[in-house]
Amino acid sequence: MSPNCPDPIVRATLVAVHRRDHAHSGGCCHPHEIEVVRLGPAAMAVCHDCSYEFGFDDTHMCEQVAIDHRSATA
Repeated sequence: MSPNCPDPIVRATLVAVHRRDHAHSGGCCHPHEIEVVRLGPAAMAVCHDCSYEFGFDDTHMCEQVAIDHRSATA
């Protein structure tokens, strides 16, 4: 996850809630299932297959990270 989050407690809480609400079941997909979650003016990308996280950056950057991660895991 990007170090741009101002508070590690907020970052950890958001990630935990996201994982609780969006559990991906059924094994690993190829390419990986990665989702961009918008958080006001910022966003985060979360991979449901390998738990990769990148976030608290602008939406465009997170969408590009999601595309790159899908390509890398295809």
